[in-house]
Amino acid sequence: MDEGFIDLRQHTETGITHVSFWPSFTDIMMVVVVIFMMASSVLILRNMALVRDLRATIDAQHNAEEAARSASETSATLEEQLAQTQNELSRLRMRLMRANEINQSRTEEINRQEQRLLALEADKQQLTASLQQTRRESQLHQDQLAQTQAEYAQLNQTHATLKTRLQEVLEQLSSTEKSNREQAAELTEFRQQRSLSNQRLVSLQGEFDELRNKYDKLIRPARSAIGKHVVSVRYFREDRKIQIRLRESEDEDYQSVNMDQLNKRLAKLKDTYAGNLYVKVIIPEDSGLSYSEAWNFTYDLLKKYDYYHQDEP
Repeated sequence: MDEGFIDLRQHTETGITHVSFWPSFTDIMMVVVVIFMMASSVLILRNMALVRDLRATIDAQHNAEEAARSASETSATLEEQLAQTQNELSRLRMRLMRANEINQSRTEEINRQEQRLLALEADKQQLTASLQQTRRESQLHQDQLAQTQAEYAQLNQTHATLKTRLQEVLEQLSSTEKSNREQAAELTEFRQQRSLSNQRLVSLQGEFDELRNKYDKLIRPARSAIGKHVVSVRYFREDRKIQIRLRESEDEDYQSVNMDQLNKRLAKLKDTYAGNLYVKVIIPEDSGLSYSEAWNFTYDLLKKYDYYHQDEP
């Protein structure tokens, strides 16, 4: 016992004071244990950090997979929306061309009416000038009648003749003015009818589109390119000649074809993709086509080859 601690060293002798400069076996083992515990603690802490990093990496991988799947679904939806938008744009362009043709026809009719009105105005001015000239002549004859009593009978006869002529001119002028008023009223009524016709046309078009949408929703599913083989056809006029471009799949380029080649290749594709051929007709904005040309071409192709129009009457 030394200062309250038990002496564990071997070969100690009672009453003999012995100082050793080398550590005992117990002290060495204690140091080894402490080092082992410190190393174990460091390894445990490092393993916990590695586990956290591994979990973070797995979570990041899951998030990346979810983002990739979402991007793929979004891309498919955008492609479908693009196809439907291009189809709707073609229909709107055809409606615009039809409206422009109607407006041009009515503008020409109005111009013709205005030219007729200008001609009538010119006739009216000519008759007015003739009437004024006749009145001046009548006044001259009246003055001569006052000056020469001897020529009274002859002047009276001349006056009667001039009066009759004046009455005829007045009647012609009155008839002309009445005709002008009637034509002006007809022109005004025509303009009102044109405005009402335009309003009625817009109203009927809206009602037709609404009924068509209701019909499509109730009877048939909407036309869609999903799961279908999409064939694109561009139709336009260039240098006064009809041009047709065909692309049989999204991975190919457009090829120039004539009408016979187009029908043969579409018929072949229709046989290959029975019930799954989606024909996308594209009418460019500056196509140079009339409404009837664009509509007849589009309707003919869809009726013959597009899957959606095969069962239409």
